[in-house]
Amino acid sequence: MNNNNQSTNSDSNKSGENKPHDQQQKQQNSSQPKNDAQNEPQINNEINNLNQEIASLKDKNLRLLAELDNIRRRSKEDIEKTAKYAISNFASDLVPSIENFFLASSNAPIEELEKTTNLKNYHQAIDMTHKELIKTLQKNNITRIYPIKEKFNHNLHEAISRIESKEEEGIVLQVIQAGYQIGERLIKPALVSVSKKAS
Repeated sequence: MNNNNQSTNSDSNKSGENKPHDQQQKQQNSSQPKNDAQNEPQINNEINNLNQEIASLKDKNLRLLAELDNIRRRSKEDIEKTAKYAISNFASDLVPSIENFFLASSNAPIEELEKTTNLKNYHQAIDMTHKELIKTLQKNNITRIYPIKEKFNHNLHEAISRIESKEEEGIVLQVIQAGYQIGERLIKPALVSVSKKAS
């Protein structure tokens, strides 16, 4: 009988001991939603800040990619221009020799050439060399500018005199020296005489 009373007392004591703990747990559980509600604005603010930072990093990344693409494009264009105009100085130095070939061909004494076989063969050799040289220039995109009877173009021509004429004003009447260009780059302007109205 005493043992049963002791067991009951022991259980009641344990139950009494657990009550404060349970109450404390209930208080903590009841306070948790309040804490979450208080922290929610701060959490949302941090989320917004992180989203803004992500957006900023994405924008910077896109800008860097665009800049890299521009650098690659400019580098490619520079390389192409360098390759395209690499021989411009050489071509400029070669122009006087080319013009000498034109001068020799245009001033050749045709009648004398027909009379003398050796002289004729010599002229033919010069003419063949001249033609091969012109082909080589054309392969390298080098163009001769000989604008006789064309409208004066200040981008390609240089007027050294004006001649009274019935022609429209500004027409090239004489080409003193041919010009040359490589691609769209002018190597040497054509030296010309242009027309002007008669006084």
